[in-house]
Amino acid sequence: MSLSNMTSFVIGLASNTDDAEFQMEQAVQTLQTIFRKSSVSNFYQSASISGDGSTYTNAVMAGLTEMSHNELSEKLKKLELKHGRDEQARREKRVTLDLDLVIWDGRIERQNDFEQPYFNRGYRELLADGAFQYQL
Repeated sequence: MSLSNMTSFVIGLASNTDDAEFQMEQAVQTLQTIFRKSSVSNFYQSASISGDGSTYTNAVMAGLTEMSHNELSEKLKKLELKHGRDEQARREKRVTLDLDLVIWDGRIERQNDFEQPYFNRGYRELLADGAFQYQL
């Protein structure tokens, strides 16, 4: 598999459930089996930006994929559903797993997420660790 055939991505991961770390660990394990090259930040806590008092566990994953944008987006949504992200969870403001494709092929897809501290903390960690060097 040639790196030249691959597209870079950066995903924001989050959960606000009592078992958030477990949800995130399971998601990271699944995602790492899908991507040949990937790096993940440490998990860290952030307050909800809605001001509802909930605490989120967050992380950021960066890597390379042969999937198209649509294929990757669909994979992420299916993984969210597998982890219980459904209408009832939304009504209860329970985020079992949130996976957002923030950067695709070097372009910011979700500007609001990109600007938030909950994303930037993990993103800066990956930058400092050299996670993007293989994408040059």
